[in-house]
Amino acid sequence: MAVLRTDSTGDETTNQTYNYRHFGPEYYDFRTFDGPEPGDNAPDFEAVTLEGQTVEFSDFRGSWVVLETGSITCPITDSKVHLMDELQKQFEDVVFILLYTREAHPGEHYEAHDSFEDKLERARTFAAEYDVERTVLVDDVEGTAHGKYGGMPNSVHIVNPDGVVMMRGDWNNVRTVTKVLENRDENRIYERDIYRGRPVFFTQKKGVIRVLTDAGPRAVWDFIKYAPALALMHLKKEFRSKQSER
Repeated sequence: MAVLRTDSTGDETTNQTYNYRHFGPEYYDFRTFDGPEPGDNAPDFEAVTLEGQTVEFSDFRGSWVVLETGSITCPITDSKVHLMDELQKQFEDVVFILLYTREAHPGEHYEAHDSFEDKLERARTFAAEYDVERTVLVDDVEGTAHGKYGGMPNSVHIVNPDGVVMMRGDWNNVRTVTKVLENRDENRIYERDIYRGRPVFFTQKKGVIRVLTDAGPRAVWDFIKYAPALALMHLKKEFRSKQSER
């Protein structure tokens, strides 16, 4: 049965908890991210390639895998696309996957996904626009696989050939990913990488302004409206992580 709810703008929506129409900080809990921690077995999931082939994450067992999440409306994904493609060329024996998720900042031009077909077509648009060289996978419209890995807009998990999560980044830090891959022969389990509020305005492809304007005026307004709350959430999380390290 469809669930009626009210989103951050006061609009009544139907079953929009995952594919929200308006971005709002209530959709992300920056205090406790779900999903596997370093040392856990990587959850299996089913997804579809851009060519329409159904695969399971366990199909990649036996290789090192870098699993990143992202979408065309996520400025942080924008800042990492070409950097991650270059990293794939550096580590040719590693499987690099981008799991396409819900739209981080949906707008009039790039709406929230209403169906799996919509989501798959959006992922194809993303891959074509960015000339993505990595494997792009698309899960169901409810984001089942995305939820298993924490539900964040641009997280990263590095999984060893035995299917164990060796490193998890709440946000994708390419430098950390590079370090882990350079030392993968050690098969070391790394501490969870906490995002430290790094700016995303100087990006590799479009930049945050163009990403949002391409998505639509609603995406721009939602971002401006909630930017202070997001910044505060990041600062609080960074403070808590530093306190726990003492």
